[in-house]
Amino acid sequence: RVDDGQFGKVIAHEIPAIRQAFDRIYGKKSNHPLLTFIVVKKRHNTRFFNYNSSTKQFSNMSIGTVIDTTIVHPYQNNFYLNSHYAFQGVNHSSLYHVLFDDIGFTADELHLLTYHLCFTDPRSSAAEAIPSVVHQADIAAMKARDLFYDDERSSATSVGGRSQALRNPTLNDLDYEILDVHENLKNRPVFG
Repeated sequence: RVDDGQFGKVIAHEIPAIRQAFDRIYGKKSNHPLLTFIVVKKRHNTRFFNYNSSTKQFSNMSIGTVIDTTIVHPYQNNFYLNSHYAFQGVNHSSLYHVLFDDIGFTADELHLLTYHLCFTDPRSSAAEAIPSVVHQADIAAMKARDLFYDDERSSATSVGGRSQALRNPTLNDLDYEILDVHENLKNRPVFG
């Protein structure tokens, strides 16, 4: 999870780390893949509705609706996308912040790509609120946290004599260990 105030840290730390991984995997820079880095946020307080003036009623937005003007940041490349149908209640659009784009996507290309990626989740036949790769990365991060923290440490830690839940550790909090991975699991997707 990335807060708005952490975008600078992401650009300063995450993107160079990805570039270093490219160096290790692909060697010379001419072989590196191009990179587009987007932060997807589900937790925001913005809601959108359609208004029918003849019936004077509100309804959820249509699937695939993109909002990229007026209420978005004037200088940052961001947009809201409603990619899924709300079976009950109010649709909650996701907010996308494009932090880095080597590829040079147009706004429409990014909107369409992110929308299509919401239909590729292997666990669902319906569109998801966020692209499946983001959902799977979130699942992998939760599983990794469970591997690094046993039940005792993940449930609570003592801070100044008080017990405090350790719900969202950062990478700096992790005790890095090399895990032996069974041969049958190597080079397989986390969700496979």
